Amino acid sequence: AVVSTQSGHYGRDGDGEDMFDNGGSINVRLASLSVDVNVDLKSPPSSPLNERHENFNFDVDNSSLQTTGSGVWNWFHYAKSQFDASLNTANSYLEDNPTLQATTNRIYSLGEETHRTLAQAGHNVVSSVQSYGQHLFSAVGKGKDPTPINLNIISDKHIDTASVTRAFQALFQDTKSSTYDVVSGLAAQLVGPAAAVEGCKLRIQAARSQKLVPESAVVVAVESFINEIIPGTWVEQYCMLVSDVPKQIELHVFSQPINLPTPLATKSKDATPPQYALRSSGYAKSIIEVISETFPDVNIKDWYTPFVGISNSQVLTLISNLLAALYRQRLVNMEPEHDTVQGAESEKSPSEVEEQGDEMERS
Repeated sequence: AVVSTQSGHYGRDGDGEDMFDNGGSINVRLASLSVDVNVDLKSPPSSPLNERHENFNFDVDNSSLQTTGSGVWNWFHYAKSQFDASLNTANSYLEDNPTLQATTNRIYSLGEETHRTLAQAGHNVVSSVQSYGQHLFSAVGKGKDPTPINLNIISDKHIDTASVTRAFQALFQDTKSSTYDVVSGLAAQLVGPAAAVEGCKLRIQAARSQKLVPESAVVVAVESFINEIIPGTWVEQYCMLVSDVPKQIELHVFSQPINLPTPLATKSKDATPPQYALRSSGYAKSIIEVISETFPDVNIKDWYTPFVGISNSQVLTLISNLLAALYRQRLVNMEPEHDTVQGAESEKSPSEVEEQGDEMERS
């Protein structure tokens, strides 16, 4: 506890009584808690002061703190001497005033006790936060759906399907995946979203008919297609479809459209003869074939990067995350609600049920 004085002048009145004028006070600072306790000395203290303390002034003349020719060191030396003198004066005053000294000691004791209480409270808060954080991280770790997923992915070889596996593994803790290249029987280059959805369904049907995947497996088919959204403006997109026959789930999603250079679409269209049997679903030459012929140095698994500046993997990651999230949401909606609660209530005895009813009436 540091004891300092503020704006006080001591003297005696006409009757010889000790007094402070100008609202003098002693300021007790509990440094550990940064708490100021002001003790008003305007009224006479209970015990008289020693005569040597008469007519002293606690104020510090600010002008005396100016630096002199001795430099900054002299200022520090003078400031320290003034502080020591003020502290000694305050301590002497406390020695001559038992009541005030007892009050100061009580304040100091109270400060220590408060400090210990706050320290313990802070420790409890930190412990609670740490405990809650561990519980939160544990809950996040257990946030994955325990449903085992035997994931089968069907697509063309030039499509990187690793993002599909990662998306399902992020939501389902027991996910195993296999990849197959199965043709849909439609045009080499699909045109339009309807053709893409149909292509996904035909790929899944072909995989199941060839016994590549069991009927009970979760199957995801991936198609890419182009589309002329307005005359002269072409885009390419991905379509993903998940099929889960036992749970009667079938969902499909589309990726963000990616601008396709018009010359590439034109070459694909021009390479399709009028008598092409699959023309209703698209063109005879795929965009991948056109790129491979026109730009042989371009990686066909990531041709988005040189043309539009983002990677195929980025687009596939977004659509994969969306598909996995929708599939999980569908599973959650299928789960029966409050099974445990209903089962517990059905096991209650008649007397327990009656007691519960009485409690509800009283509430």
